[in-house]
Amino acid sequence: MRGGFHPGVRTTLFVIVFLPVFVALGFWQLDRADQKRSIQSGFADKSALAPVSLNDALLSPDPNYTRVTLRGLSDGARPVLLDNRLRDGQPGVEVLVPLQTQTQMVMVNLGFLPKPADMSVPALPVLPSGELSLIGYLYRPDKDRLVLAEQGAEQFPLLLQRMDWGRVSQALGAEVLPWQVRIDGREPIALDTEWKVAVGSPSKHQGYAFQWFAMAVALLLLYGYSGFKRR
Repeated sequence: MRGGFHPGVRTTLFVIVFLPVFVALGFWQLDRADQKRSIQSGFADKSALAPVSLNDALLSPDPNYTRVTLRGLSDGARPVLLDNRLRDGQPGVEVLVPLQTQTQMVMVNLGFLPKPADMSVPALPVLPSGELSLIGYLYRPDKDRLVLAEQGAEQFPLLLQRMDWGRVSQALGAEVLPWQVRIDGREPIALDTEWKVAVGSPSKHQGYAFQWFAMAVALLLLYGYSGFKRR
């Protein structure tokens, strides 16, 4: 039979199932882009604020990227190195030292050190030990591990692929606050502190959203074509 719209049952069921999925995924990617813009905007806003005490920062609903002042005793003899970091394509490590305040132990991230050509652990400069005052900002990525580590002897510098707070606390023999403080680049003991907000680009998610919406449109066009072509 000619004329009219007759897409077929299986084709219709396919469109009913997958069209809402494609559209939902498109809107999900747009929402992800908005979240990334919000994080970047929040980092910029917090960077412009005066630093507060660590205790006040931790009372905030969202302490991430809050600028803080720290004062305590640092221990440069027991550094933690976060391996497989990149800075402008150069692999290296981030160097953290423990700092004992009056109330808790905090890991201070001094910044990035590039690896030598043989990709071995880089030679460390003289790290700060003793009384220390500094400014930085709180940071904890979602991929940090908060579980307790297995028992075992640890050596310093302690080399980790990602921050494992249980293992670091065990190695230092004291409970460590599960937030690192990334030091302000203007501090004299800072290394390379050109950190980027590790949230990805909002435009990438917008591109993904366009792809999902384009697939939804293409599915509708093919559905219409098959329905009118069908006899």
